[in-house]
Amino acid sequence: MTRYFLTRVSVEGFRGINNDGDPLVLSFKSDRVNSVFAPNGSGKSSLYEALEYAFRGSVARLNQMQSAESPANYIANLFHSQRKATIEVTLAPDDGGSDVKIVVERESSGERTVSSVDVSDPDALLASMNEDFALLDYAAFNRFIEDTALTRGRSFSSLLGLSEYGEFLRTLKAVSNSQTFKSDLEVAQLEAENTSLRARADEALRDFVAHYRTLTAREIDDVSRADRWGDEVLSSLRGVALLSPLLEDCSSLAAVNFAALKNAVFEAESGAVRERLATLTTTRNLLDERVASRAPVDASKDLERRLSEYDEALSAAAESELQGLLSAASEYLHLHEDTSACPLCERPGADGLAERVDERLDALAELKRCEEALRTEVFNGVFVSRLGLLEQGTVPPLDDMSSVAAALRTQVQTGINLTDDDIRSAESRLTTLEGLLALRAESVATALEKIEASLPPSLVHLAELVATAEAARTELTRHIEAKSEADKAQRKLDAITDWKRFIDSSYRTFASAESKMSQRILGELRTDYQEIFAGIMSVGDIVPNLNRANGTEQLTVELSKFHSAESVSARAVLSESYRNALAISVFLSAAARHGRAPRFVVLDDVTSSFDAGHQYRMMEQLRTRLQHDGSNDGLQVILLSHDVTLEKYFDRLDDGQSWHHQKLQGWPPLTPVKSHNQNVDRLRDDAEKHLRAGRTSEGAGLMRQYLEFVLQQVIRKLQIPVPIDLAVNEHAIMVGSCLDAIVDAVKTREKLGTIVLEQQQISDLTGRHVPAIVANWVSHYGSSGSAVFSPPSLLAVLGDIDGIRRCFQYDESGSGNWRFYKSLTKRF
Repeated sequence: MTRYFLTRVSVEGFRGINNDGDPLVLSFKSDRVNSVFAPNGSGKSSLYEALEYAFRGSVARLNQMQSAESPANYIANLFHSQRKATIEVTLAPDDGGSDVKIVVERESSGERTVSSVDVSDPDALLASMNEDFALLDYAAFNRFIEDTALTRGRSFSSLLGLSEYGEFLRTLKAVSNSQTFKSDLEVAQLEAENTSLRARADEALRDFVAHYRTLTAREIDDVSRADRWGDEVLSSLRGVALLSPLLEDCSSLAAVNFAALKNAVFEAESGAVRERLATLTTTRNLLDERVASRAPVDASKDLERRLSEYDEALSAAAESELQGLLSAASEYLHLHEDTSACPLCERPGADGLAERVDERLDALAELKRCEEALRTEVFNGVFVSRLGLLEQGTVPPLDDMSSVAAALRTQVQTGINLTDDDIRSAESRLTTLEGLLALRAESVATALEKIEASLPPSLVHLAELVATAEAARTELTRHIEAKSEADKAQRKLDAITDWKRFIDSSYRTFASAESKMSQRILGELRTDYQEIFAGIMSVGDIVPNLNRANGTEQLTVELSKFHSAESVSARAVLSESYRNALAISVFLSAAARHGRAPRFVVLDDVTSSFDAGHQYRMMEQLRTRLQHDGSNDGLQVILLSHDVTLEKYFDRLDDGQSWHHQKLQGWPPLTPVKSHNQNVDRLRDDAEKHLRAGRTSEGAGLMRQYLEFVLQQVIRKLQIPVPIDLAVNEHAIMVGSCLDAIVDAVKTREKLGTIVLEQQQISDLTGRHVPAIVANWVSHYGSSGSAVFSPPSLLAVLGDIDGIRRCFQYDESGSGNWRFYKSLTKRF
């Protein structure tokens, strides 16, 4: 795949970089180490955050602020005339293709826009640059060792480009969670529905079998032949001469008109007694079915058990009204790396916050499952169904009391308002109704016996035969429908079981493969990060080792060798500089093997905790092991630093071949931020332009940058020795120290008689330009005294700065081609 170097960045109106109408522009070389030095407050952090905003769409430091602080208000520079931020990045493909320029703008309205004339989808290209190794700051290294093993493992996976695998693995794990799985797919409700339907089908089958036996004098020995049972009942009716003509057109038992059959029997033996016989026979059959289908004694136990499960679940998840909040928290925590801070109040918490939120969600899911199971039991369970049947399904009603079954269902209709006392009352009510049902059945049977005794036996039997056949059809229909619905529910349960088995197997397979791949990559990196660590810290008896346990995302950092000890915790024994050296060794070794889109790494103040010796050795590791030199497979390294010692080191390395160094200068928000790789004459011209326009403050700030550059240029070009602790953080001290170093060196060489400067140049330097600058400006600059100077006086100081530079140059050809002396003792 095509990978990209970062060759140029332009920033205006972003964070601390105002540069209204005059963007800060930095160019980077792809075949050498790039370093950028900036004193504190000169825009270095804003430059790094500009790259963050371009590639990641946000600024990490602002993301950590609370919403009440309105972090979005601080993306654009507060003093920019349009409150508009513009970031332009230029990416160079490593396959020799044309450069790609992308412009990222943030309007004053807060809208972020991305545009490019070089690529069709600039958003996607910028997003591909969002890799953990591409932008690294001190905080990232410091967190790596201090993080929990789980957080470290996830950040390391992201660093290796394996974060998508980790996220997919966590998704599979969440899906395979048994409780969540059952709750989401409503397994408990399906199981309760299936059980209820099976019970209903079995009950109808028992009643049908009894009728079938009466009608056919045979037993049912194959329950799989339900489709033929109706035909056999119809055949027994066709065997009756009186009924046969009425059944000629009936193709099935379902098509039989039993009202017509009853009327034929009634007309054959006319009279109200016959009608009463038929009615009582039907009523007796119905009551016999009711009595025969009596609920088991312990039918209410299922309801009691469901209520008990619900009460236990309610105790474990009392705050059910928080489910929406907890669900949002879980989604937030699973999409963000830092899961140790509460997403609501943003306060840090204990490790495993996401797991605790998931546990509470699981408890709420269990409560939901128990609530649905209890509701299903009340609506479809044998106990309440039997009670409702006796209360409302018996004509005429067994008594005139209100329906307890309906009340129970109302109590669980929209919420659970059910107690053990309600169940006890329902049990008592059912016992009473069962007694009344038995009494009524006995009464009807007695009345039927009296009527049957008064009628011819043949017609009595025929009326019973028709009533029994009708009851058989009813029960057969109930059985077939209930069994069909139960089979449908079972197929759903079987499909869910198969899916669960597949998910579980997929999770185990993927987890094993992901773990093996991570361990393999760890093994491949081990030699690299151990060598880089040894190279930075110059130690041979401290050997770091990263380990990841099988089946987990946790990454432990140990020292396989710590002097004479073995298997020691790195976090427990290493000092900050050693910990950061280990972290950066891991990051750099991972970045070196990375094959994704960005072929650069931006390091921001990563050496903050190192002493000078370790800093230099780290620079050597970057230069010799990591940096792309035009022929190897290395990365483009871009270093941002405010370390004074490193800045002088960068100056010495800036040879135009293997190292490219730049320096930011500016005094935000008073002056624009400039870089040394811009023409120094531009600094001078801009300062003069401001001063001639009467903008004293802006001109003085740029003039300070110009003076600092000229003094450092003289020191560097003529190799003038300076104290190692030369202070550059304070403006006046830096200028004064540089002037002292230059003047002292000139006077020393003059006394030794080895100086190459002309006498007039020495006189102009020591007797004119330096005293003028010190007297008229520098002595006041540290206390902001420059504000009281008029533009003409500052323009005079600007002339003295030019004069200082000319004191160390010679006209090479006599035609104005001024060049710096090689040193204070050599012309060229």
